[in-house]
Amino acid sequence: MPGMFEPNQSVEETPHPKLHYRATINSLGYRGPEFQRIKPPHVVRILCLGDSGTFGQFVNDEETLSANLEQRLHQEGISVEVINGGVPGTTIVDQVEILQRSLTLAPDIVILTFSENDITDLDAEPSQFAALAENRRVKGQPGLKTVYELVRDTALFNYLLKIRATWKTYSAPPVATSEAHASHEDSETRHEQLWATYSHHLETMLQALSSKSIPLIFNGYPTHQRIGADTFTDDRSRIQLSRAETLARNMGIPTVSLLPSFRETGLTKEELYHLPYDGHANKMGYLVQAQALLPAIREAIQKIRNTPPAFRP
Repeated sequence: MPGMFEPNQSVEETPHPKLHYRATINSLGYRGPEFQRIKPPHVVRILCLGDSGTFGQFVNDEETLSANLEQRLHQEGISVEVINGGVPGTTIVDQVEILQRSLTLAPDIVILTFSENDITDLDAEPSQFAALAENRRVKGQPGLKTVYELVRDTALFNYLLKIRATWKTYSAPPVATSEAHASHEDSETRHEQLWATYSHHLETMLQALSSKSIPLIFNGYPTHQRIGADTFTDDRSRIQLSRAETLARNMGIPTVSLLPSFRETGLTKEELYHLPYDGHANKMGYLVQAQALLPAIREAIQKIRNTPPAFRP
């Protein structure tokens, strides 16, 4: 199974009364409707990679980025399938692994979304992909697998999961004073190391796709701190979106900067994100994002159509 999620799920989540949403996981482990493992003839298959912003945290299945892209391309008469390969908590390290699993689906185009927490998330140990792989291994053990399938959808089990998460949050050891006051030089050195890691894995992804003649589109997704008044407290955070987009462009990757599109709408950050309840995009934010990506996708599709069949992936 190429997807990262437990297959055949349909759940409703209400982490907050204002954040109720429905999420469906298909039989291949991806969020969204069913699709054939073998790509049908004459269908353009697009794979979206990213974290919770690509997965569509707090919006319904039909309101995610992938769903919006598919709906709008269908309206233009383009036979297309857009696969939601987003997994919350992941960054570029995990997304390279998810791409490798998903290549069996023969995508024609891959869209990678950069979220502004991707750089700091590279510091997490273990990586989200490794943590999920261990989770799958444990749940797949004989006996335990049967028990898990019986209890996973019960209210009690999910309540216990919430208690466990809360306990882990509040029982974490406090950061030592010496660590909290690490020198600015050490902080900058580590920050540059994380950027080097991101650059390396982006190059790895690009090479893997280029070897199969699959175009990659880089999608620069802005935090709500960039809408309206600038609320950044340091220059390092202020420039990281443009830095990521410049990195991708310098690698020759077609890059879409969403920030101008968000600002051109004239909408407030509360109208584009789930503020004040959460910083993820709301359904309007995903709609604007899809519209901004369409020109780059159309161009990629046109290049595919102009490529002789013998040279296609």
